[in-house]
Amino acid sequence: MSNEDFERQMEFMLKQQAQFSADLAARDAESKARHAESKARHAQWEARMDRVDRQIEQLVGFAGTLRDALVGLTHHIERHDQAIEQHVQAIERDVQAIERHNQAIERHDRAVADLDRQLAEQRELGRETDARLAALRIIAERQISDHQ
Repeated sequence: MSNEDFERQMEFMLKQQAQFSADLAARDAESKARHAESKARHAQWEARMDRVDRQIEQLVGFAGTLRDALVGLTHHIERHDQAIEQHVQAIERDVQAIERHNQAIERHDRAVADLDRQLAEQRELGRETDARLAALRIIAERQISDHQ
């Protein structure tokens, strides 16, 4: 191998090595850029996860608050149901009292009608008695005037 061939080969090897070094440096820079980008994405992901964790905690707190409100409303409704039931029972007792009162009024009305009938009978008997007394008085007056 001649000197020129050897130099060309050396020059080729040096170019290859320079090219390899340049490629390696480019890949190293690209790897560092990807690593920096990955770190940035990881930091963003961590921030998102922290935000999601806080939101989950808030939702859990809201769910507890809603549960407490629901329990309170349930108790409130139960108290209203009991009050309504008591009112219904009081109304039923009042209705029963009114029915008993109406029955007493009906008995009273029948008694008054009986008394009215008896009074009418007594009036009729009184008229008949008055008519007989008037006839008796006329007879008595005639008797008295005939004997005088």
